[in-house]
Amino acid sequence: MVHTAIGPLKAESIYLKRYAWPATGLAGKVSGNPQMIVVIPAFCEDHLPKALTSLHRCTPPTLEVAVLIIVNESENASLEIQQKNQACLLAIQQVIPTFQQHVLHVKLPPKKAGVGLARKIGMDEAVRIFEDRQVDGIIVCYDADCHCDDNYLQAIEHFYQDPQNNLGLVHYEHELHGTNHEAILNYELYLRYYTNALRVCGYPYALQTLGSCITVRSSAYQKQGGMNTRKAGEDFYFIHKTIPLKGIGEINQTTIYPSDRVSDRVPFGTGHVIGKYLEDEADDYSVYHPDIFEQLRPINKDLKDLYITRIFDISEVSPCLRAFYLENNFEEALYQILDQSGSYSNFLDRYYQWWDAFRVLKYVHFARDHFYASVPLHSAMQWLSLQLPELLLAEKDQLAQLLRMREYDRANTFYIR
Repeated sequence: MVHTAIGPLKAESIYLKRYAWPATGLAGKVSGNPQMIVVIPAFCEDHLPKALTSLHRCTPPTLEVAVLIIVNESENASLEIQQKNQACLLAIQQVIPTFQQHVLHVKLPPKKAGVGLARKIGMDEAVRIFEDRQVDGIIVCYDADCHCDDNYLQAIEHFYQDPQNNLGLVHYEHELHGTNHEAILNYELYLRYYTNALRVCGYPYALQTLGSCITVRSSAYQKQGGMNTRKAGEDFYFIHKTIPLKGIGEINQTTIYPSDRVSDRVPFGTGHVIGKYLEDEADDYSVYHPDIFEQLRPINKDLKDLYITRIFDISEVSPCLRAFYLENNFEEALYQILDQSGSYSNFLDRYYQWWDAFRVLKYVHFARDHFYASVPLHSAMQWLSLQLPELLLAEKDQLAQLLRMREYDRANTFYIR
């Protein structure tokens, strides 16, 4: 079986000793030999029974599955939050599990309390379970407000039958036609616009980054340092920190369905964006200007010539990109990269370590703030339809555009080798 290692790697034991959250005792409650563990952080969660019911209705894969639920709150949580979590714990007991299921109720340090730490605690417990059994298993991130297709676990198992695969991102589709239909419609169109705009301009690491889409091999999870403890955005940082390991792809044969709900629990993310949209009552949903991405095209072009000639002329780039380069000392960094690269392949790795997804987002915000103001979503989609005429987005309303974008993204699986 491709998931079983001869024994725990040295790097993996170092992870548990140095970087993992202290053991909670949850791992010791798990029986059998699970090779796939689903981790679910839950905080003041009303939707969890629906999420669990959907998960336990999945067609079982050939691998043994365990489910870990991390019900969490801050040590200084209000009485209302504590009562909601107690209700959540009672609701979990009403769900009849197909797979073995274990619950941890944990109080978190106030400065770190949030989804990042809750997710990390569960994922680190999964690592302990795998290490105890000398298995390089699969960790699946699943959110307490989502549901999934029946073949969800099978599709994940199939992806990891390739031993080169380290991280898989499940295809997502937010729930539509609910109370927040228009808001979630605009938000998901924006997410797909941003990812595809980066791909159109040639950026090789343009990945969608929703936490409920993440699956990862235990060894890869440990090698990149585990989940971070950010209160929000933990998914973005985790996924892009894993990129140097390669073996990252999309799992498009199944679907995860995140909720369209409003939330104030994190400073950004789906729930926050939906709430802000409803609060602002904006007529037009604004997104990054297409010219921001057009100006980004040159960073992905003629790199072989740059490596060979070692000549870079900053005067030849656009004013926007030039200003960003000057502010971030790009020329100095570039020549250091060239000096330290013994091959073109090594140069590309180092070059895109500088131009990683964090830097790209920093550039996008810089360009928005200083050169290209945001535009209505419908204008951005018109530009994208010109770049990808096969989308056939012209004259479609927003719902039809989103449905077509979903089809397109599912059919065009993205992979980082």
